[in-house]
Amino acid sequence: MSKSADKILDTAEYLFNQHSFSSVGVDLIRDESGCSKTTLYTYFKNKQQLVASVLKTRDTRFRDSLEQFVGDTTDLNALERIFDWHIHWFQQDTFKGCLFVRAVGESSKQEDEIIQLAKDHKTWLYAFISKHTQNLMRPAEITELTYNFLESLINRFLVEGFNAERAEQNKSLLFNLIGMLQA
Repeated sequence: MSKSADKILDTAEYLFNQHSFSSVGVDLIRDESGCSKTTLYTYFKNKQQLVASVLKTRDTRFRDSLEQFVGDTTDLNALERIFDWHIHWFQQDTFKGCLFVRAVGESSKQEDEIIQLAKDHKTWLYAFISKHTQNLMRPAEITELTYNFLESLINRFLVEGFNAERAEQNKSLLFNLIGMLQA
């Protein structure tokens, strides 16, 4: 993609994340990105296509970052790295919860592509966790438990704000439960 298209995507992602999909119009994205409306529509035929492109870009960045952070670790060490990556994300100034969940919440039935992108994102995360539980006893249960813990913490820290002590308590609880499943 061109620098202009990347600038539009970055601006749109920031604005959608900080506000909402429905409250951010293409005129604001155009103004904030410093591009013309013609340039914006050259790369993205409508707002829905722009939203889909933002979600695809965010998904790729999410996957790459998490895979790099986990690296070659395996089993419980990999699960701990996955958990720690999320805790780091929750502490970012830009953390506003899951953009994919928010996109589904704001979409209509006609926006099947947006809903499918969100499902694909969540399915990938579940599969990524599952890949790292296969050598453990009761891998399906551990995958389900870990995934649900992370998904709930996304919402909890969005609503309540990040709390390091609570994050550590939840990490201990999760790994104690995993340990019980291993016994």
